[in-house]
Amino acid sequence: MIPSIPSIGWSPAPGRTLLLPNMGQVRGAVISPPTQLVWPKKTSADNLDYSLDPSDWLAGTNDYLSFIESVEITTCLGEADDLSCLWSSVINGMACLMLGSGQPGTQQNINVKLLTQQGRRAAISILLPVSSALAATDPQKTPILPNGTPIPPNAIQLPDGVILLADNGQPLLIA
Repeated sequence: MIPSIPSIGWSPAPGRTLLLPNMGQVRGAVISPPTQLVWPKKTSADNLDYSLDPSDWLAGTNDYLSFIESVEITTCLGEADDLSCLWSSVINGMACLMLGSGQPGTQQNINVKLLTQQGRRAAISILLPVSSALAATDPQKTPILPNGTPIPPNAIQLPDGVILLADNGQPLLIA
């Protein structure tokens, strides 16, 4: 299998990175960690990166994270200031999400589905407390393609600013 290529110019924040525990090594089965994972608190005004490090989960397997299949915030109420996933990408071998906004004083539940190069799948549920220290705000704007696709920091960009795209219209990534 192919290890991740380090992303140049941007790294996930270590203080907001959770180590995924070893959940078993069954290929093809969807597995979940045995304990509830909790990311550090944010305010509604923050746009912050949060990451999942699969190194313990995949230790000794010669397998690497390949793709984030989905990110679902199950506690959203349909409000403008709901917690939003502004982009998600595999960066430096980790599942990274940029999260913005969120109802102050709430606990948000984020479900992330991961896929590895060898076909292992994980369904991860993470709690994210949103502090009531600041008022609710809409998520900040992040770069997007003309079709509305978010541009993560590891998208391949030409010197003239053009983002390289795959045949499916998604950005090509350094991953």
